This record gives sequence, C-alpha cells and structure tokens, in this order.
Amino acid sequence: MRNDHLLRSKFFGIFLTLFGATNLSAQNVQRFSDSQTFVKAGRYKINVVQKNSAEFSTVYFKIYKKSKSSWIKIQDGNFKKESSFRLAVDTSEDLNNDGYGDLKISYAQAGRGSNSIEKVLMFDPRKQQLVEILNSQDYPNLHYNPDRNCLNSYAFYGGTSTYFLKIKKNRLEEFGRVNYSNDTVQSFKIINGKEILLQKRSYKSADAAVFFSDFDPLKE
Repeated sequence: MRNDHLLRSKFFGIFLTLFGATNLSAQNVQRFSDSQTFVKAGRYKINVVQKNSAEFSTVYFKIYKKSKSSWIKIQDGNFKKESSFRLAVDTSEDLNNDGYGDLKISYAQAGRGSNSIEKVLMFDPRKQQLVEILNSQDYPNLHYNPDRNCLNSYAFYGGTSTYFLKIKKNRLEEFGRVNYSNDTVQSFKIINGKEILLQKRSYKSADAAVFFSDFDPLKE
C-alpha cells in the first residue's frame, strides 16, 4: 500500500478546515458543522468549536440526531490539544467498518509536517455516542485497511513504518508492523505486546515512502 493512498485520502476525503487563516494567533475561535457526511447523511449532525489560548486549545463537540424536523442533542464533550494547531475535521471514514462514519480531529503534527496526529472518536450506534480512542494520538496518519479489516498507521521518519491496529475497548492495540529503511524490510507479528520477527530481507521499491496493506504475507 503506497503513500498515494494516503495522499488521495487527504486531498479527496472530506477534510474540512474552517477559518484557515495563516495567523492562528489572531483566531481565538474556530468552528465546524456538518450534517451531510457525519455518521449517516442527514440523520446526524456535529458542531465543533475550538477555543485557542496561549497555553492550549480546547475542542468542544456536540452531536445531534434528527427527529422529524428537529435536531435533538444526544452528546457533548471536549478535549485539550496543542495551542498552535488549527482545527481540521475529517468525517470521511468508517474506521471500524460497522456502517457508521467516525470522526478524526486534528491534534498535533510531527515529522516536519508529514505525520498528522489526530484524535479519533468512534461512533457507537448502541450508545448513540462518540467514544474517544484514548491513544489514537500515538499513531500518525490513521486510515481503515479493507484488506485486513483493521486500522493502519503510517509513520514517516528516515524510513517508514506501517502499524496494524485493532480496536480493543477504547484503545488501539498493535498486532503487526512493517518497517522499511535502506532497502531493507522487517515484518513483525505482535502478540500481547511481544514482537515476533517474521522476516527481514532486502526489498526494493520505486517509492521512497513505502507502506503495506499486509504483514503476513508481506504486501504493499
């Protein structure tokens, strides 16, 4: 799985940034609202407000459900993030393949801008609420992987790493990883936090940044 998947998702997914001025220090409040793509089109709505201060920013969100011609509030919540990072909201993915769209909100950035850190909130249709994935900010560039029916995290550094993640309660848990650097690839199976090396070998690719859709067997 090459980095073009990541680029397509970023440029063609619904990644909406409101009030995107270059001087964030002048923006004390940023807002986002959507009822067309959030969870189920036309049935749910989300309003997000980010309030910025010199020390940190606080993101507030409210969820509404359509009842006849009215919107009924079903949840509100908040979390803190880096003060210098603008509000950006992504409602384009169903991250656990349950038929309900989920939410990613900008949280931080690393790797000179190549690693986007986002807070993930998964929609639970039974509770009719978003559930915060507590460690989602530990895994950059999160996307759904249909080949393994899991989440992948793509990390850029001197090389690249592809993390294979499952959702366990309200946390992400690694069960596989592929590292690629200096024309060498290593793949690991991870069981209860213990890494098991599956293979280490020479690997050539036309792309400088290589990501994988499977670790066993190895597959880009």
